[in-house]
Amino acid sequence: PSVVAGVFIYSILIINHVLGYSGFAASLALFVMLLPSVTRTTEEVLRIVPSGLREASLALGAPEWRTVWSVVLPTARSGVVTAVLLGVARVVGETAPLIFTAFGSQILNWNAFSHDQGALPLVILRNVQTAQPVLINLAFQAAFVLMAIVMIIFIAARLVGRRGRRRGRTPPI
Repeated sequence: PSVVAGVFIYSILIINHVLGYSGFAASLALFVMLLPSVTRTTEEVLRIVPSGLREASLALGAPEWRTVWSVVLPTARSGVVTAVLLGVARVVGETAPLIFTAFGSQILNWNAFSHDQGALPLVILRNVQTAQPVLINLAFQAAFVLMAIVMIIFIAARLVGRRGRRRGRTPPI
């Protein structure tokens, strides 16, 4: 699936010269991979919210949009955050779509909309393939940084999930 996402964006945007190799094209390819898994998981999380909560809100005269906003989403918030985190964890280490869309760069590129863009997974791939111990060590350091970024994202999500419970916003299930 990751190769297909990269080839999809490559064939639609890069070959037709809508975009060149860029960080933006790479982010679109990663988004193509992220969207179906997050959507499906979020759909399942919203489906398991007890119907009694929805019915109680509607019975009290709340419109349907208010029920979804004030009852369903706060109840399912932790599941939605988990769905997003699973999707991010899936795409954060993907290399194949980046090869087709970002192409990798050895120099720092601040413009995400033009020219080749470097990425940690590409640095890891390129440096592990060499026989030089210094570059292999650099690849392991890049992998450590990638894992640290994922860990920080997970910790931040846990803190966001706890903050709502502590204030009493989310109703108990």
